[in-house]
Amino acid sequence: MFSLCPRCENGKLDSTGKCLQCGYTLREKCEDCGHYNIPTARYCGGCGRATSFKLRLQQTINRHINFLQKVKIRKFAAGAAFGGMLAFFAFGSMGMRADIELPVTITTINQHHSAEFHKPFALSFEADLKEMRQSLDPHRQAGLADLTSMVDLLIRHLRPIAIEAGVSRLPAESAGIYARALHNFSKTKSMTRGSTTVILFHFLSDLLDFQYRDFSQESRYSDIPRFHFLTVPANALNSLGVHISRGEEVFGVNDHLTVGQMLEYGREIMAVAEISFEEKKQAFRSAAAR
Repeated sequence: MFSLCPRCENGKLDSTGKCLQCGYTLREKCEDCGHYNIPTARYCGGCGRATSFKLRLQQTINRHINFLQKVKIRKFAAGAAFGGMLAFFAFGSMGMRADIELPVTITTINQHHSAEFHKPFALSFEADLKEMRQSLDPHRQAGLADLTSMVDLLIRHLRPIAIEAGVSRLPAESAGIYARALHNFSKTKSMTRGSTTVILFHFLSDLLDFQYRDFSQESRYSDIPRFHFLTVPANALNSLGVHISRGEEVFGVNDHLTVGQMLEYGREIMAVAEISFEEKKQAFRSAAAR
């Protein structure tokens, strides 16, 4: 992180990321838990609270949708069971059989809305990602080669932009560097949410210049213990808006991922980077103008 203020370039930043000279704040304090988040965080790394009103409203809507879905499914299941019992006794008593099977369709709502890109480098990435999707089977289980190919694509489009933005910390030139975080991981083994999170966290920490201490070590997921090696990476990705967890309370560490899911994570990372680099470029240009 910066030791000198990126705005005035003279004042030093205190432990909360606030410039002692001009008052510029590098980190933003959560109104609920008091945790200090990096400016690009969409969710608090301490409590998971959305940092903007729009995202908080979306969280509230999603919770209500999930509740209504559960209630409807439970009512439907109870009604179907009761109706089945009535049909069994009715047809059974008359010596008849009910051979007609009614199809049951349960509609699910996708809560992860696809990002819309605006910058040329993001649009170029999206075009290349579509070509990659067409050459792969999005429904098969993803392997390490699939993940590194996707991260390499991100690096190819984002590394030049990072240099242009004047960031002090650049992503590696190859995704293989980040794959080393998975020690003795077989290239033929399927990727899980846990292993994918480790690689993406190391990549994003270089791309967006953050560290472990920027996020809470209190796990919000029931299947990740406190101070587990996945606690901070999981909190970081959730805070930035990369929806890799299975749900709000269960992360699904050992869930196998498909190629389609992997590519969608790439789109979400690009959406975060598009906003982050634009802010950094503006700060860099204003500093250079002075």
